[in-house]
Amino acid sequence: MHRCLLIVLANVLASCATTAGYEKLLSSWVGAQEIDLVRSWGPPIQSYETGGRKFIVYSSSRTVYLPGSAPSYQTTVIGNTAYTNAVGGSPPMNIGKSCTTTFELDGSKVVSWSYKGNDCKAKLPRQ
Repeated sequence: MHRCLLIVLANVLASCATTAGYEKLLSSWVGAQEIDLVRSWGPPIQSYETGGRKFIVYSSSRTVYLPGSAPSYQTTVIGNTAYTNAVGGSPPMNIGKSCTTTFELDGSKVVSWSYKGNDCKAKLPRQ
């Protein structure tokens, strides 16, 4: 239980630390041309148009393996008998990480963005 709480806390802190940087990166694309965005980010995985606007979507996902931790052992002696019990420890686990970012375009210019996911991190700055 303790290890799970630490994992959740670490993920929350990590996402807080990267959110501002990711949002700053996305905001730097507002006003940019679609061709420049695609040159930097690569081809989008999806695009669609509605109401005279175009939306292009980028997505990534990965799995992070967290190894388990071994328990510690506590031995209690009662009379002539020793009792040893495992305390703590945790099993290994896989955690899914993903990020989906959508850019809205008016004509060929980026006008806004949105994102969702637990792995949205700043990419290399555009050049």
